[in-house]
Amino acid sequence: MRIFSFQCPVFGKVQVESNDIEYLFSIYRGIYKEAFSLNTKELNKMHKFKSKRGGALIEVKNKDKILGLFTLSLAKSNFLELGDLMKLEKTFPRESYAKAMKEACVFSIKEKKKKGVYSYPNRYGINLEKMAGFKEYSFYVKRVSFVLFNNTFLLPIEIYQRRIHICKTFFKQRIFRRNLKLLPTRLSKFKLSIFQKDPKPSEIKKEESVKLGFLYEFIPSKNYGDPFMVFEDTKFDLKDIGFEFCDNSA
Repeated sequence: MRIFSFQCPVFGKVQVESNDIEYLFSIYRGIYKEAFSLNTKELNKMHKFKSKRGGALIEVKNKDKILGLFTLSLAKSNFLELGDLMKLEKTFPRESYAKAMKEACVFSIKEKKKKGVYSYPNRYGINLEKMAGFKEYSFYVKRVSFVLFNNTFLLPIEIYQRRIHICKTFFKQRIFRRNLKLLPTRLSKFKLSIFQKDPKPSEIKKEESVKLGFLYEFIPSKNYGDPFMVFEDTKFDLKDIGFEFCDNSA
């Protein structure tokens, strides 16, 4: 579905189109695999995860070639999640890519009847997303717990800005938890599985007999951490910030 077109100073007339997110894995499977350095197992895991979520693949192209891709996935709190940013031509201006992102967000919010769009950007995407109309709504840190069978032990660290920091509020937290409903992700650390909290714990799922690895959780933070971004001036409930609610938890 064509969203709109505009004139790019480098590539001329550029079209922005919205298609089912399955196009990412049928037409652009190889591009996606290479862009995010995924092996076949990881790619299949992402395919299953994104297909279950649903959403749209946004194509940015001119008459000759595809210039960029990104996704808007159905997400928590009746929002969409912006992800999978791929600027495929080095000379495609960031301003033009940001313009395509902005118009696609406006269109998709209306077309899918959503409240807004959020994003957990990496350090390379922050400025680009700001150009597209996203704003830093809050910060968050990544908390890590060690998982052994049905026991979860909080570690005295938190991760943000790609570094490990000592958690200053460690002794104010609940350090030991039992019987959390956890799901494995495609990720691993020190050859151990990374888990997420089950985003739908009320659903009956097949339980793993042995759980050994690490649990990742995103915790909202007022003054420091990595940015959580929301499109334009939409309000978002901070309790719905969570590792299990983002693309990286696949």
